[in-house]
Amino acid sequence: MLLGAGAILLSVPTVYFALGVSNGGTTAFLVLMGIACALMYFYYSTVYSTIQDVTEPAARGTAMAVYFFAMYVLGASLGPYGTGLLSDYFTKQAAAVAGVSELSQTALEPFRAEGLHTAMYVIPVLGILLTLILLAGSRTVTKEIDRLQDWMRGRSGSPVNEL
Repeated sequence: MLLGAGAILLSVPTVYFALGVSNGGTTAFLVLMGIACALMYFYYSTVYSTIQDVTEPAARGTAMAVYFFAMYVLGASLGPYGTGLLSDYFTKQAAAVAGVSELSQTALEPFRAEGLHTAMYVIPVLGILLTLILLAGSRTVTKEIDRLQDWMRGRSGSPVNEL
């Protein structure tokens, strides 16, 4: 989990700098965002294996199902919706700064790219939050693995003892 936390933390500045690339800097954007995405993928291998390591064998399928449900419902489904809401908010902000008072689709169209661009800064913010969560989890995972191993060897009554 520390590896995942470190990789996510390293992805934060690369996403931030990628979003800061000026117009026409396509290559710089692609390189920075590519590095960030590659770093973000470290998360999966560390979290999946940790879920398996702290869950008793009979419940591992259920644990992964619950994880995937939360990840896809909260992340993959609600994430784009939330980003869209942020994008709309920042689009209206950019239009207001430019002196546009009409909020029709046509009037806001020239500001949509700026609104989406600004909304994408939520990615590094969420990266920092995920880093903190992974660091917090890494502090207890060894004890949880030991507890499960003891239970599997028959040394205790339950793998979950007053968490």
